[in-house]
Amino acid sequence: MTRTHRTALAASALALAFGLSACAEPLPTPTPAATPVQAPPVLTPEQSAAILGSIGETLATTDEARSDKGLKDRLSGPALAIRKVELAVAKATKKDDSLTKLPTTALSMTSPVEQAWPRAALVVSEQPELETERLLVLEQDEARDPWRLWSWVRLFPGVTLPRFAAATVGSAEVGADDDGYLVSASEALERYADVLSKPKKSKHLDLFADDPFRERVAQLSKLQNAALKPAEGKQTMTFTAVPGALHAFATVDGGMLVVGELTALEDRVAEKGAKISPVDDVEKHLTKKLKVENSMALTYTTVVAIHVPADGSDATKVDVLGVEHAATKASIPEKKD
Repeated sequence: MTRTHRTALAASALALAFGLSACAEPLPTPTPAATPVQAPPVLTPEQSAAILGSIGETLATTDEARSDKGLKDRLSGPALAIRKVELAVAKATKKDDSLTKLPTTALSMTSPVEQAWPRAALVVSEQPELETERLLVLEQDEARDPWRLWSWVRLFPGVTLPRFAAATVGSAEVGADDDGYLVSASEALERYADVLSKPKKSKHLDLFADDPFRERVAQLSKLQNAALKPAEGKQTMTFTAVPGALHAFATVDGGMLVVGELTALEDRVAEKGAKISPVDDVEKHLTKKLKVENSMALTYTTVVAIHVPADGSDATKVDVLGVEHAATKASIPEKKD
């Protein structure tokens, strides 16, 4: 017999002996603490401020050096891809015009409640001078990894962000294919990519409210095609949602805010013998090692923030709240027979 069993039998016998006494008091019944409906947030306001401070220090150091050395210590995903190009252009031009202003002082922050990894937090930054606030997504891949800036988005002027639970309560992340919404997080990104690629023919046009980025893409396409027309040229741009590259956060109204990555491929092709030239410092940097003649292709890293209402709510449209869109690669398209 084990020591535990002997102890249990002795306790039972003692309880029985006391139970035979007419004057015995009933033993108190333990009342367990109520199980919380949601786990507490994983970050305190002080921890959040410290994380943003460390990211800000890395940005300041790399900006000053115009070098991406050490950048991946505090940036990842689309943020890392875009910033590396921005720094390279700043170094080549000896100017900082290409560097996006990224304040790391938070106006508000949504703390995650997930106890597993990877996990993410959402931050609305203070407003840069003459520009709109940035919506930042921070990500931690593993328990011992530092929090990194995964993406940023420039909010459109005048947008109203949905409400989130207080930072002291925390907000849960929503799965990419979770139901209960007008569309799932992954569907929202895939359908928006389709609308951008086919601005007049997409079957998802009625799902999205108008937004400045769609207008900008259409206007740039119009200008590019007008410039290429004398050389029998054409410009096309195709957007694709990057599988798995998203974070979605529950909102107080029962909906969600999706921040996800798209990739865009822009082709510019003109007649044989024509010459296509880069139009800005970024394109000049990306194509400097290429022999650009009558064709070129640019790959863009695009991040979008989309508010998706709850299924069954009065809302019938999905709202795009902000975008970051930057060329990060260039190539020469393969010649077709």
